[in-house]
Amino acid sequence: MKFSFLIPLIIIFLSLNLMVFNQDFYKQEMANYEQYQNPVNNLLDYFKGNSLDTEYYSEKEVSHLNDVRNLIWLSWVVIVLLCIPLVYSLLKDKKEHIRKQMLMGGIYSLILTILFSLTLISFSSSFTTFHEIIFTNNNWLLPASSTLIQMFPQEFFLQSTVQIVLYSLIFSLLCIVLGLKIPGEEKNAYKRT
Repeated sequence: MKFSFLIPLIIIFLSLNLMVFNQDFYKQEMANYEQYQNPVNNLLDYFKGNSLDTEYYSEKEVSHLNDVRNLIWLSWVVIVLLCIPLVYSLLKDKKEHIRKQMLMGGIYSLILTILFSLTLISFSSSFTTFHEIIFTNNNWLLPASSTLIQMFPQEFFLQSTVQIVLYSLIFSLLCIVLGLKIPGEEKNAYKRT
């Protein structure tokens, strides 16, 4: 079974989730982390399935956060669904096939990551386009005075995208290395005739 096309999707979604739930990233990238530490912790718990403390947010912000949580959960469902055929292939296929698929998956992932990193060139317009495509409502259009914008200005999302690109590069290169290092079928120099 060919699974190389699954690897880039798994890598992108996994990298996204690693960034979202990386508490140290928030501490490092948020200029006002101390002020917003409790809301950030509550928000991360909310993304994991707990309740959201709505005292911090407007109704529009709560609606947007619900949309974001649904997307995060959907990304985990996608990761699991994509891993099922991947694991099946790893258990059933020959080493040479696995080696080739890991190598190709790593290369595809690297190409996709490089293309994704191009969003950093014109991040503001890429950020807006992303929201217009992903969200079916305008709840993401918040005033500058809103709690979410104060907590997470656009610079935070720029750094988040850089982090996702870095995670994706690491995973892509890991797949390439695994593809090169997994032993293939040995060919005998002398064949019996």
